[in-house]
Amino acid sequence: MVTDERRISPRHTAYLAGELESDEGRSSIAITRDVGAGGLLLFTRLRNCGETVKLTVMHGGKKLQVTGKVVREERVDDSELWRTKLAIAVDQNDPVIASLFAAIAAQQS
Repeated sequence: MVTDERRISPRHTAYLAGELESDEGRSSIAITRDVGAGGLLLFTRLRNCGETVKLTVMHGGKKLQVTGKVVREERVDDSELWRTKLAIAVDQNDPVIASLFAAIAAQQS
């Protein structure tokens, strides 16, 4: 079977509330939908976020911040709360995303 799967690692469902900041300095609430070792999918109220974003979330009682590149941005038309769905690529060598991914994977196994 041929798929269009390009992910390097599996994704784990994770709903983490946070704050997203665009490369232009605009910020808004966000919530992740899933987390992988190389990125996240999230919903936010920001549109046209630019190329680089910073996401700050709370997990395990700790404030975590990751910086990533927007690789996909989709408008969300069927929600009054969320305007945009973003796929964010994060360097797999970033210790923050690595520890977050490991903690979420351990919770779900």
